[in-house]
Amino acid sequence: MHNVFPIFFHLWFCFLSELNLCEAILHRPSIMISARYATYLTGESVFLECQITLDFTIHGYKFFKNNVEVRGGTEASTVNKYRIRTAKRSDSGSYTCLYWISDARGRQESDISLPVSLSIIDQPSTPSLSVKPQQTLYFEGETVTLECEHPVVNSQISYHFYKDSTKVHSYLDSTKSEYHISSLSTKDSGTYNCEYLVLGHQRTIPSGKSMQQTIAVTALSTSPLLKFLPSYITFINGENLTMECEAPTPVHVTIHRFYKDGEELKGPSSHRGIYMLQNVTKEDQAEYTCMYWSPKSDREIPSNQSPINELYIIEPLRPPLLLADPPSGRIRDGGNVTLYCVAPEEYERTKFHFLNATDEIISVSSYKNQKTAAVTINIRKSNSTSATKYVCQYTADIKGRLLLSPKSPQIDIIVVATGSFWWLIALGVGAGIAVLLIFLGLIYWVLLGKKDNKKDKEESKPIHNGGCKVTSL
Repeated sequence: MHNVFPIFFHLWFCFLSELNLCEAILHRPSIMISARYATYLTGESVFLECQITLDFTIHGYKFFKNNVEVRGGTEASTVNKYRIRTAKRSDSGSYTCLYWISDARGRQESDISLPVSLSIIDQPSTPSLSVKPQQTLYFEGETVTLECEHPVVNSQISYHFYKDSTKVHSYLDSTKSEYHISSLSTKDSGTYNCEYLVLGHQRTIPSGKSMQQTIAVTALSTSPLLKFLPSYITFINGENLTMECEAPTPVHVTIHRFYKDGEELKGPSSHRGIYMLQNVTKEDQAEYTCMYWSPKSDREIPSNQSPINELYIIEPLRPPLLLADPPSGRIRDGGNVTLYCVAPEEYERTKFHFLNATDEIISVSSYKNQKTAAVTINIRKSNSTSATKYVCQYTADIKGRLLLSPKSPQIDIIVVATGSFWWLIALGVGAGIAVLLIFLGLIYWVLLGKKDNKKDKEESKPIHNGGCKVTSL
């Protein structure tokens, strides 16, 4: 009886085991790609895994490609992974798997898993980086374009550009394979390369990096100095002007250029650093600059622009007006006369000059916007009997240039001796009294004439007698 119990227990255990195995073969496995993306590059390793959810002993696995069992992996068939060591384009396809067990009933296989699709594509071709325009040396302010070139790829592409191995720009648009630097500076000097990334395969697939291209940027040459000859900026309409572009020594200069309000001027001597303006007019009034070019690394490197020189054109100065007080210009000996010099315009600084026939008498400076200056002169009669002639003119400071005006119209100052002066007064008084007496005599004569007329009228009055009119003779 005791021997029967162990046999019964063993049979019961076998029955339960067979029952679990029968239930297990009803579960379908699933196949997974270990990297969780389905696109690989040629040469990469690929792992496929056949997974089940039940925990019991599996005796073997099978993997299929396009419904054909695949072999060649080094792993034993009891391993649930299939490895493709070096992927080839021919490894692309639909993969499935199953598992099997062995028991007293023989070999039992599971259903085949649902398929997964594996794509093997070639490594993206390495691009090339082109630099346009291609120069051995660039100068500041120039424009350069870097283009990442490669064969056509039928997929979305992202571009990366690198300077000295550091990413400087990215484009997430397959239509923009260019990196544009609009105004180069010396900080842009360095080595550049690029790569592109193929998108849309559940992973980002990078290309190799292009060969490096070197961009060397140099600073512009030192600014020249623009000189006006004569050395002022204010010129009178009709004058001549020479402009000279002077580069710092000992720079070797191959060409000069002149600019008027930013527009280049052409002239026979402009490339030699000289530009001439004949008979300047208001149209020449502008801001002028110049530049020069010097050779460096088989290129002509420009300078910075010179400081601006403004050319100012004016009309010739007009003469002033000279006035005197008293206006008659007749002054007794030892008296004072006040002269007024009136300029036609106001200037920042004006100096008025008062002159007689031979010398400058006095000058008056004004540092305000003043048009008039006055001086008072004490007059003494000289041996000469002629009048003293006076004129004035002014010096105007116009933007640093001192210009002398023409002289005013002259005025005459006559000095009358003191005795002659009283004689003239007495003569004037006597003449006035005579005129008064004559005027009174005329009045008396008029009144006397009126009285005689009245007496004559009374004597010829008619007499009425018995109705008859009698006129006495």
